[in-house]
Amino acid sequence: NEYKSYLRAMTVGGVGKVIRDVVIAGGGIMGMSTAFNLCKFMDPSRICIVEKDQTYSRSASALSWASIRQQFSLPENIALSRRSLSFIQDINFHLNYDPEDEVDINFKDGSYLFLATAKTAHLLEENIKTQRDAGIKVNRYDKDELQRKYPYLNVEDVAVASDCNEGEGWFDPWLLLSAYRRKIQSLGVDICFGEVMEFRDSKSVRVKLDSGAQTDVHFDHFVNATGIHAKWTNEKLNEVLPPSSRFPLPVVPQRRQTFNIACKDGPQKLPLMLCPLKTVIRSEGPNYIVLYSDGPLVDNEAAKELQDFGCVDDSHFIEDIWENLAYRIPAMEAVKILGGWVGYYEYNTLDQNAIIGPHPLAPNYHFINGFSGHGIQQSPGAGEYLASVIAGATPVLELSQLGLDRVLNQRPYRERNIL
Repeated sequence: NEYKSYLRAMTVGGVGKVIRDVVIAGGGIMGMSTAFNLCKFMDPSRICIVEKDQTYSRSASALSWASIRQQFSLPENIALSRRSLSFIQDINFHLNYDPEDEVDINFKDGSYLFLATAKTAHLLEENIKTQRDAGIKVNRYDKDELQRKYPYLNVEDVAVASDCNEGEGWFDPWLLLSAYRRKIQSLGVDICFGEVMEFRDSKSVRVKLDSGAQTDVHFDHFVNATGIHAKWTNEKLNEVLPPSSRFPLPVVPQRRQTFNIACKDGPQKLPLMLCPLKTVIRSEGPNYIVLYSDGPLVDNEAAKELQDFGCVDDSHFIEDIWENLAYRIPAMEAVKILGGWVGYYEYNTLDQNAIIGPHPLAPNYHFINGFSGHGIQQSPGAGEYLASVIAGATPVLELSQLGLDRVLNQRPYRERNIL
């Protein structure tokens, strides 16, 4: 086993006791990024990540589309993605730890394409203005211009569209996650595989390791980076907080199926685009991947373990997706399903936007949750921001609008461009 955990050594023969400066629950992309950035401020050996899925086979990070874009409706999300893009473009400098092994996450340039009908055109126009004001090189198309740029599309119902000249594309999520993991382990961060079972008090948690051993980990700061499980991690925290400080975290899993399809007469390179009824498609090598992004929200006790990571259901594609694709891309009246996978989004039911920052009433607890599908692309910037907050440093980005105050006060700060 390549993972060596100090926690494991401390718990031989019974319940142990370990002291750390920061405990991060969740070793997905947000937990890894936060830990990496915390290493700039403190001794890495004082940082502990607790991750329950040693294989990462059910990680939202590993199962994501791993796309990055600049076309958001809120300045904070634009800033986050621009910061993350800069990190990705220079990723070997940031995450390389072996001079003979260059870090490569297989980044491919490719634009997002947003389409608006007459009914929603004013919203897209507002988004374009916001993006251009932020310095994003976004292109605006009317119907005729769009048809000339993308002749394979049916644009009958389109009034306005936009794409971007640079700074958008996709990459391999597993390669990014692995690069983070190798880097922070080389720095000395303690990664242990287990689960936070309960908060013993306001500054300690009991962790059950995959070996079955248990230990109490004492901390100065605790980070909830548990992704699709964030709601239930927060419920455990609420048990040790005074009633006036408790709140429900509005983050639940949303099941999504991705289909890999072939189309003999389809376009050679397709941008990532939203078709009718929230069907999303983009090129993937010589073929395409398709996601139906309106799956059910999972918000009940029985669903905590989220066992439903089975195979995609072809009938779902045939009954709910195919017609939408063929409407927008007529060549896709003839396609072949090659396979696919099932994953989950951590969906913020309040406003489909990230929740980043400390608990306003218990400031040694921190949250980095609810990204609603754009987490992996914003993870470098988000982890950098939260690490600065924890360390008491001045963050590079101003993201206070994405903090928990809006959750406690039920004031949505909504991102319009959610796929």
